[in-house]
Amino acid sequence: MAAPVPAIIKLPDDSAGAGPKIRGQSQVVGANTVFEHYYVQTRQAKILSIYRLALVQNTVLAAAQNGTTAGMLFGHMPSTVSGKAMRLRRLSASSQHSTALATPTAPRLLVRRYTSSGGLSGALLAPNINDSLVHITPACLFSLANTGTTVVHVGIGFGTIGLTGALTAVGAYHPDFIDVIDPGEDEDDWPVFRPGEGFVVYQDVAGTTSDTRKFNLQLVADEIDTA
Repeated sequence: MAAPVPAIIKLPDDSAGAGPKIRGQSQVVGANTVFEHYYVQTRQAKILSIYRLALVQNTVLAAAQNGTTAGMLFGHMPSTVSGKAMRLRRLSASSQHSTALATPTAPRLLVRRYTSSGGLSGALLAPNINDSLVHITPACLFSLANTGTTVVHVGIGFGTIGLTGALTAVGAYHPDFIDVIDPGEDEDDWPVFRPGEGFVVYQDVAGTTSDTRKFNLQLVADEIDTA
């Protein structure tokens, strides 16, 4: 199905009752029956399917990752795909301590766009479908490794997630969810990844030796028709 094309409808003279109809609904308000316009929320793009993915719990690394050969999550739309694109609708993480630990470092997760030919082929993750009745096997791929792709970063990153720290062995701050892509944002705010494009989430700031902090990463993505 082709993507939507902007258009207008010009209503003709309806004196003979032969013009187009506008959807509405009637409702009793007080002593009167009134006619109300009926609005249907639409999207700018034709959505093929929506997917959710939650990674297993990860542990903060003492050494930083480079985001090319090492990362927490790689998402990619294979360059061989046509007529589809992937959008990130939500990306968030929560972090926590697993032992009493003073953490003098401030590691974070960075989200960065990249380009690559081919497609991910190692340690693939199967995202969960949002609705089994409208499920379409995703063309986009998710993996814990960059196997099958050569990652070339584009730009300096479009989101960061700070991980929980403790100034003492018992005091902690910011243990809640942090959204990089907020579900309440407008559709125009969702990053789009076309064939040959993807994103990587990686720890670009070093942690602490013997760090026991944990974090949980999850996302919601969709695929849209661009044919």
